[in-house]
Amino acid sequence: MAILSIIMMVVCFLMYNRYQSFADFYSGVEGGGIVTPAIMTFVLGLLLLLASLFGFVGIFKESTCLVNTYAFVLATLLILDLVVVILSFTVDIISVKNSLNIPIQQYVTDSKIEREIDQLQTSLNCCGSEWYMDYEGMAFTAKHSTSVFPASNYEQQIVVPASCCITNGPLFCINRRTDGCQMPLINLYIDISSAIRALGIVSMVLMTGAIMSAVVLARRIRRAKTERGVRSWTIRERIIIARRNQTSPEPQPTHQDATATDDLAPPPYSAT
Repeated sequence: MAILSIIMMVVCFLMYNRYQSFADFYSGVEGGGIVTPAIMTFVLGLLLLLASLFGFVGIFKESTCLVNTYAFVLATLLILDLVVVILSFTVDIISVKNSLNIPIQQYVTDSKIEREIDQLQTSLNCCGSEWYMDYEGMAFTAKHSTSVFPASNYEQQIVVPASCCITNGPLFCINRRTDGCQMPLINLYIDISSAIRALGIVSMVLMTGAIMSAVVLARRIRRAKTERGVRSWTIRERIIIARRNQTSPEPQPTHQDATATDDLAPPPYSAT
């Protein structure tokens, strides 16, 4: 279980960092939203690691109380894990799409949004929200890094951020990103949720097995302690009886025993 908890923490940490890169485009981040299952799974992994150490101590010391407590803690974590899995099932394309907001119109007015959108377009290989034509008519200034590539059939030129272009030519962008960023971002959130769901289901199965094993182990420890106690008591009683037999004095003959012995003695020898 300790290995599973470490895997859960590492995976959720990586997922959370990946999510946080684009968290500003998700309006539900302040209320929890998609980030909640990742955080809950990370906390669950941390608690599972502590519980595993607790169970290890109980097994090492052969403590029935500690092992039973370990099983109870695992049962509690199992319920929390079930909640995480249920939350992950609530994330779908419609809910994520309704919460997404890629502020393309603020690209030229907000430097922070400019940097975030550039990072989004470069990371997800996309351009604009719905598609690259979202930048049509946008008033770029000299401080913006831009690229030029035509619209359909070279009938119209359009200026887009340089992050929409992979390879620039002398006049136009040769290798360009034309797909919008909305669907790749939605797919990213769905993939994160699916990974958390799969991790939660696997951990639920393993925790169920660990709980059953802990209960059986606690019974065996209790039985072994009882048997050892009985054997120890038996050996102790035998030692006490043996010591009593060794230290008790031999019985001294009484006067009646001596008289009876004289009566049984043979008559004195007579020569006549």
